[in-house]
Amino acid sequence: MEQLTVLGTGFAVATKCYTTCFTISDGTEHFMIDTGGGSGVLTNLERLGISYNQVHHIFLSHCHTDHVMGAVWMIRMIGQSMQKGDYEGSLHLYCHKNIADGLLQMCRFMLSPRLLPLFGERIIFHCLADGMTFTTNGRKTTFFDTRSHKAVQYGVKIELLHGKIITYLGDEPYNPACAQYAEGVDYLMHEAMCPEAEEAIYHPRKIAHSTVKDAAEQAAQLGVPNLILHHTEDNTLSTRKARYTAEAKRYYGGNIYVPDDLETIYL
Repeated sequence: MEQLTVLGTGFAVATKCYTTCFTISDGTEHFMIDTGGGSGVLTNLERLGISYNQVHHIFLSHCHTDHVMGAVWMIRMIGQSMQKGDYEGSLHLYCHKNIADGLLQMCRFMLSPRLLPLFGERIIFHCLADGMTFTTNGRKTTFFDTRSHKAVQYGVKIELLHGKIITYLGDEPYNPACAQYAEGVDYLMHEAMCPEAEEAIYHPRKIAHSTVKDAAEQAAQLGVPNLILHHTEDNTLSTRKARYTAEAKRYYGGNIYVPDDLETIYL
């Protein structure tokens, strides 16, 4: 059975949980969706019993620290594993050209020069354009421009091996221009910074984010049967799942998932 493995669920400045990072897998090979904001990606992979040698495809949605900085650590560890002969094949990174250029520059400054010859040979950047499709671990994977106003951002629509479809919208509200990638899919991953009652505390709409109410109403309009909420505040972790689920149920009749870090959702 395929699964969504959650490494990080928090918003940009979360300190009580890790920031945005998930994998789609069959339990062996993991397609990583964003990498969170630092070396915590390695910590949570270890806690979950996932080796970075099981990651051959990484998607980076946009150039914000809480989504891309973990990629430096993944590149470092995978590059070292390649040199030891422990990593088979190549690492493929899917992202906008600006991210590819920036990551390569960071790696030149921060990583061992011994790793640099791997870029272009076994560490491969695929620079995205709207609607580009690749095969990742046997799954048809389509990347699309979310029409973000803050930074160029991509979402991804993945056709799972058993035929269901999951769409990740990045960390901004759904844009109707992306209808073909989100309407009627089996699983929709939508950011939700806070409950509606806390909008005056976090001001999500002012910074192109959503409340739980916003995300739930959008999922209902799109006709999706399963809604996964992520990229949340981290001040209410002990009650987050119950509170977010209760609010979402008022506006949406499908299945609601509010995962914690290190949780697995079977798709």
